[in-house]
Amino acid sequence: MRSLTQLKRDGRMYLSRRLNRSLAPPDRVSINLTLRCNLSCSMCTTCYDSPELSTDEIKGLIDQVAAWGVEVLNPLGGEPFVRTDLEAILAYAVRRGFYVTLTTNGTLITAARARLIAAIPSDRLHFNISLDGRRDSNDVVRGKGSWDKAIEGYRRIRSADSASGNSRRKILANTLLHAGNLGHFEDVLDEQEALGFDGVQILTLFRTGPDVPAEAAALWLRERHMVQLEALVERLAHRSSNQSTSGYRIQNTPEELLRVP
Repeated sequence: MRSLTQLKRDGRMYLSRRLNRSLAPPDRVSINLTLRCNLSCSMCTTCYDSPELSTDEIKGLIDQVAAWGVEVLNPLGGEPFVRTDLEAILAYAVRRGFYVTLTTNGTLITAARARLIAAIPSDRLHFNISLDGRRDSNDVVRGKGSWDKAIEGYRRIRSADSASGNSRRKILANTLLHAGNLGHFEDVLDEQEALGFDGVQILTLFRTGPDVPAEAAALWLRERHMVQLEALVERLAHRSSNQSTSGYRIQNTPEELLRVP
């Protein structure tokens, strides 16, 4: 059962969101570790060289938000694994009591880095690996060979955890629904399940309206796609409604999926 302190915090957080006023500390915090990335994804305009916080500065931020009672930390990029101190940052956050979820493209996870990850408690550090389709539809977005590298990174984490005797670490896929994978999107999810992912967070291109960014034009879902898209999200919503409480799971609610078109 939740403690009285937790119930009061939840109540203050609810009122904060309803009133759009800060009446409680945040329940989760994101820290941007880097804006650099080793890939050049066609839909992304947010990665570039920029000054970064030092390891000690990041640890100082972690100390501050830990003192507020925050329990969930989301380190962001760019691609976080371009930082050679990433594992030290993750380990420090976990030692300070955080649950950490890291989003990565997975392509920079070497065997050595996977062993460092395996040294961090598996119930405290989770991963979201970006996969925007099967090998072909993913690599159109993320560059040739990126699917193979991401899956190899994923498998290295699984292997290192197994060798260390760790309990199962939660690893989800972050998957963009786009024009290039619309026709085989359910096959993409079935493939991820067969690979041993724990689930998927389905994403869409965030901007709407007539001004389609040139770099993402081939990915854009247009009026001609709507009938096919509506049928797909109906099936996905049904799958989300009827899925098991364990195993591979769609993280989106049926209501979220039905709003996609």
